This record gives sequence, C-alpha cells and structure tokens, in this order.
Amino acid sequence: MTRLLDRARRQSLAWLVFFVIVVDLIGFGIVIPILPFLSPQLGGGTDDIAFILATYSVAAAIVAPVWGRLSDRFGRRPILSFCLLGGAISHFVLAFADVLWMVYLSRAVAGMMAGGVPVATALIADASTPDQRSRAMGLIGRAFGIGLILGPVIGGVLARSENDFALPCLVAGALSALAGVMALALLPAGIIKPAGDESESHQAAAPTMGETLRRSGRLLFICQFAFHTCAVSAAVYLFPLWVANGLAWQAREVGLFFGLVGIVMVLTQGNLLGRMTDRFGTLRVLRGAAMCFSLSLALSSVASGLWAMSALGLLAFSAATLCLPVMNTVASHLVDPASRGRFFGITSSSAAFGRIAGPLVAAGLLAQGDFGLAWLGTSMVVMLVVIWSFTFGTRLPTASKTGSA
Repeated sequence: MTRLLDRARRQSLAWLVFFVIVVDLIGFGIVIPILPFLSPQLGGGTDDIAFILATYSVAAAIVAPVWGRLSDRFGRRPILSFCLLGGAISHFVLAFADVLWMVYLSRAVAGMMAGGVPVATALIADASTPDQRSRAMGLIGRAFGIGLILGPVIGGVLARSENDFALPCLVAGALSALAGVMALALLPAGIIKPAGDESESHQAAAPTMGETLRRSGRLLFICQFAFHTCAVSAAVYLFPLWVANGLAWQAREVGLFFGLVGIVMVLTQGNLLGRMTDRFGTLRVLRGAAMCFSLSLALSSVASGLWAMSALGLLAFSAATLCLPVMNTVASHLVDPASRGRFFGITSSSAAFGRIAGPLVAAGLLAQGDFGLAWLGTSMVVMLVVIWSFTFGTRLPTASKTGSA
C-alpha cells in the first residue's frame, strides 16, 4: 500500500511539473512566429534574425550547467521558479522593444533564464522509475507540443497587425510569471528522493564535471544534443523565410503551422513514445526519427507548392520532436541522481551551442546559395546523429537498459 501511495504521489508530481512547464512554454511559443518579423520592423536584416536567435543560445549555453548544479544542491523548486520568473521579465522587455538592441537584450535575458526545462527534466526523472523513464520524458515532449499548439496560435491571433506585437509578448510574460508562481507555491521543497532502485545511490557524492565527461562515450553522446538542436534551430530559422518567399506566408500562417506541429507532438509523445521504445528500443526509435528528419530536410531542397512544402515541413519538425525525449531518456540512465541536474544542464548547454550554430550556418548557406543548399546542409547535420546511433551509441554502458539494437 505504501509503495502504491508513493507511486501515486510521484505521478502527481510529474503531472504538476508538466502543467507548470506547459504554461511557461505557451508563453515561449507565443514569440516563435513573431521574432522573424519583429527584427526587420526595427531595422534589422535576415542576419539579425540569426544573431538574435544565437544571443539566446549563447546565454543559455553559459548558464544552463550552473542552474543544473544549483538544483542538485538546493532542490529543483527554487531554481525552476527563479528561471520561470526571469523568463517573464524577458517577455516584458520584448513587449516594449522599440529599438533593435532591446530585442537582443530580451533574448539574452531569456537565454540566461533557460534553465527551467533541464531542471524540470531532472525533476521528472527523479519522480519516475527507470522502466517508466521514456514515458516520463514524453511528458516534457507533450508540454512542448501543447506550448507549440497554443503559443504560436495565440501569438498569431493576438498580433493586432503585421507591425504590432506588444500584446502577444505581454501575454507571454504574464503566463511565464504565472508558471513561476505556481512552481513556487505547489512544488515540494528540498531534495526529492529518487524513485525505484536509484534511491540507494542518491546520497553518493556527485562527480565533478570533468569526471562526468570523461566516462565512456558520454562526451560524444553530449555532442548529439548539439547536432540535433543545430538542425532544428536551422530549420526554425529557414522555414518562415522559406514559406514567406515561396508561399507569401506571414506571422499568422507560420503560427498556425507550428500549432499543427504541436498537435502531432502531443499525439506522438507520452504513452505512444513509451510503447515505441518498449517494443523497438530507444536507439531504434532515435534512428528512425533522425532518418525521417534528415530525409524530409533533403526533400525540402527541391520542394515547391503549398502541399509539398507544408507536408515536408510538418514531417521534418514532427520527426525532430521525437529525438529529444529519447536522448533525454538515455541521459537519465547515464548518471546517478545526485548529479542528474548537472548532467541535464550540460546536455542543455550542448543543445544551446547547437542553437547558436544552426541559424548562423543556415544563414551562411542561404547567402552562398539558395534554400536548396541550406536544406541539404541541414540534412547532413542530422545524419551525424544517425551515424552515431548506429556506431558509438550502441557502446553506451546503459545500452541494455535503453533498448540497444
């Protein structure tokens, strides 16, 4: 009976974290269709769009491991709440931006406060047993999906004109502030005892960052977060420009499209993802998703017309969303609970470096050629993840736990 009650409490905790992150990601999602159109309005060019996206990622790459380490030491709740409230401030700054440097400042603050998701990921991992980990990570994917459904749609609808984006940013700030208050008021204080067999290792001393990175295969595994996110961020940069050029889409249409991507995320994450990994193994699911992502990007290089461009965009982003929760599942098995927050901070930092490189690489390829060259180059980045999953990924010490081929 005690074990059943403990399991019920942990499931309630996971869903509470899920709800808090959904509220925050709705706010984050609101600004997705806005940024590509806000920068030119304030005198910036396409290069500025890439640099603005990179500003967020530089700040996140520097700070994310710090948030993870602090959450290991002081507990997940205070760090998560602080990051969410800081993110609210960044949205308010963006709402009142009337010069380009304020947009840069807003994204820098948002990047510095980007520790919420890796800390929340570590918290959900703490609250789940090893055999339920893939389903638990699917909750984070669902949160992203719902944020992508509601956020961009709200952002597109609330934009009072093609040149007035203040209201969506204010709503985004209010939602992030609400998420921060909810986390502070509702999440348990202190260090949460990990679930399942991992509880015995909770008191073990956390290894240093150097020791964590030197262990077998981990550094190369961490690099996959950078490669994957590089491709995703490049696609996020390219897609609005691609459809604006080929289909004359504006912020409203882009927002509705990403809302559709979010619906697919919600349908494929959680239980469906858990069943897929239970049956095929995490590495096989990662291979399939990454190959589908890469192929869709490659075909986009020759696509034209509404149906082909929108279908390939939907397939590419949908496949991309399956990769991250699978990689997070593998990551959760690689480290002891005492250093889980730090490790997720490191993987988040790696992903942030990918977000830096993605828009810059895409912008460079676009300047040197056309959209075809940019899509092909992005496809090749994803192939690095595919190659790793067939080679070094099978050698991870947790391969048997995570369903290696």
